[in-house]
Amino acid sequence: MFLAEVLVSAEPEDDSTRRILDAALEAYEEFGLRRTTMDDVARKAGIGRATLYRRFPQKDDLVEAVGLREVRRFIAAADVEISKAANAEERMVEGFVAVVRGLREHRLLNRLLSSEPEAVLPGLTLHGGPVIALARGYLKDKIEEDQRAGHIRDFDAEPLAEMLARLIHSMVLTPEGVIPTREERQMRAFARTYLVPWLKV
Repeated sequence: MFLAEVLVSAEPEDDSTRRILDAALEAYEEFGLRRTTMDDVARKAGIGRATLYRRFPQKDDLVEAVGLREVRRFIAAADVEISKAANAEERMVEGFVAVVRGLREHRLLNRLLSSEPEAVLPGLTLHGGPVIALARGYLKDKIEEDQRAGHIRDFDAEPLAEMLARLIHSMVLTPEGVIPTREERQMRAFARTYLVPWLKV
């Protein structure tokens, strides 16, 4: 099973866990990871420290849980946008737009990139293999869904998925360049001109 499916199908959160994760996300967006303490999260969640530590013994456990939930939410939101497209070509276009836009507008990611780049950039660049692998696996699944349905020809989807993952990764982390993708109409035009043909070569 692809990792994204594991993330999306995680165990349902009970009320206390949901409150903790909501409070932690709010605190991380407001103060960043370094400045947020476990006591801050407990206060925001309206629970005692003992309850928090029973569920998340270490701060790193809580950070990981928040991150995984954000990944699940991101994947679910992208799936919704992709599902609206009428054909494989439009799924390529709308998927590209949804992922780039979603990453560029993600509050926690933007907060950490601006205030604590040293904490997140190594995991996105020099040690970013798992991030690329996650994106590659997700995109590969989407391409193969259209192949199984007979909407596009059969080919090895993994190299194309990796090229797309690396392109999106670059556009999000280094948006400056000659390719106009600041606006959604520009992103769609770029995807139709340069990405859709990749499905047909």
